[in-house]
Amino acid sequence: MDTIPFDLPDSAYAWADLSEAILEAGFDESNGPSRNLIDQWEEPDDPIWSVLSANWLCENAESIRSQIDGATRNRARLEQFLTCLIRNFRQAISVKNGYSDMEQLQRLVLVQHVAELYSKLHGWGLQRCEGSLLQVLFASGHSTAIHLGVELLLAKPPVDWADVSLSLAPLMQSKTWNVEDVFPKLLQSTTPAVLSPALDVANFVVRNRSLSEHPAASELAVLLRLMGGLVNQLGMLEENPAQFGSSVAAIQKILFDSVSLCVSLCDTLGLIGSQEAVGKLTQATKLSHRRIRTEAAFALAKLGEKKGEELLIELAADFSSRQRAVAYAEELGIEDRIDERWTNSAAIAESRLANWLAQNEQMGISPSRMELLDQRTLSWPGFEQQQECFLFRFEYDMKDSVYSNVGFSGPTCHTFSQDLADISLDDTYAIFVGWDIDHPDAFEVAPNSLDARIQDRMNRLLGSLPENLELIETLLCVCFFEHFGILARVLINDEVRIALISEDDRVTCEPFTTKNKADPMLTYWLWRGRTFFESV
Repeated sequence: MDTIPFDLPDSAYAWADLSEAILEAGFDESNGPSRNLIDQWEEPDDPIWSVLSANWLCENAESIRSQIDGATRNRARLEQFLTCLIRNFRQAISVKNGYSDMEQLQRLVLVQHVAELYSKLHGWGLQRCEGSLLQVLFASGHSTAIHLGVELLLAKPPVDWADVSLSLAPLMQSKTWNVEDVFPKLLQSTTPAVLSPALDVANFVVRNRSLSEHPAASELAVLLRLMGGLVNQLGMLEENPAQFGSSVAAIQKILFDSVSLCVSLCDTLGLIGSQEAVGKLTQATKLSHRRIRTEAAFALAKLGEKKGEELLIELAADFSSRQRAVAYAEELGIEDRIDERWTNSAAIAESRLANWLAQNEQMGISPSRMELLDQRTLSWPGFEQQQECFLFRFEYDMKDSVYSNVGFSGPTCHTFSQDLADISLDDTYAIFVGWDIDHPDAFEVAPNSLDARIQDRMNRLLGSLPENLELIETLLCVCFFEHFGILARVLINDEVRIALISEDDRVTCEPFTTKNKADPMLTYWLWRGRTFFESV
């Protein structure tokens, strides 16, 4: 990199020297794996100073690469260091009125260094760092920086679509950037991980800026050919997935990329509003993938096609498609044509849970069957008004068996790996609410990390245990507002159990009657949930 063309105080260079020393010391194995030297890093007095560290990282990229290859700890050190720097990059380029000429120069120089750093680190596999670096360019709002970001996404795209979505997020949070700086240039990408988020941004802009023409309208012919190819590929995937790869992971990636791009294209074609898209969208409705069928039906309905409306009404009966189908029907003003069985609160809650379970982070697919177990209106943390809450039994047909469990749908959706079938409905709700509570006064501490106050409370509690209870192992000390207890493995009535012993002489034992090993935290959440419901 060229010499930085503006003056910085000596203290800036002293800070940069210390930062570099801390990172290099973190790479030194003699410091021991338990000593996190990055914790010694201090924020610069002025975030623009971070340009010095960016410059140093660019100049020493090859040496740093050799130190992190095969060294998990060093890779984590670098990721942590970059996270700190990127936070300062964002602060230094943040959009504000009244920049002086020098401040504008500093921002542009920093942007150039960030772009160079992204190029140097591209392909290193640093978690979310690529997306965060690109995000700096798009967050600046400056045309030069945004052009750089677009060029990098086209020439050196991140592998992970989540990094692309992270980088483009500022474009959905601001209206100050010029659409022409991004579109249609970014739509030239042939990478699904880039093109799908790019179309999502274009669609978002159309909805929020009331544009007279869609940014992708000039690319309609290209998009229609792409849509046709994707529909054909997905059709072949449904018939014979094995032809697309020898591993489940490879096939799943192709499926995920294809579905994501197809969904974005359906939305785009519906917003462009050209009748030329009717044929390709109709083909998409013939696929078995419910999400694609729902999006294609909505796009067709927006183009005035009655078959799109009819398909949306039909899809509302399917719990995997219902939530979106009903929402789209409401947007079109045809919700009164849907059977009330599919629009009541329990039906929508069922669909929310099915969609949550279908996420890749959960089960990855929708359940085979669902059944409403219970419906109640309950007080819930974080809400002033009582909330409708639902418990569902859901099942998955496996190759040689059926997997079954209980899920919650209401202010949030959740389920646990432990089957809650043997627990009373009251306690099941208590476990879910106990898990969902997030408050500074509700926390847990490991027994070897107690401060003097909590240590004293634990000693007093251990000194007054019930006579029929023998402590085997203390797992956690827990504080729930004014309540205090210990989560422990105990011998009670000659049986080893997990129990939460609280200061009010209450013992909450694990609620399971099965022989399966339960997560001790479920007992903790049960205690929190019971305590919460008793207090409201």
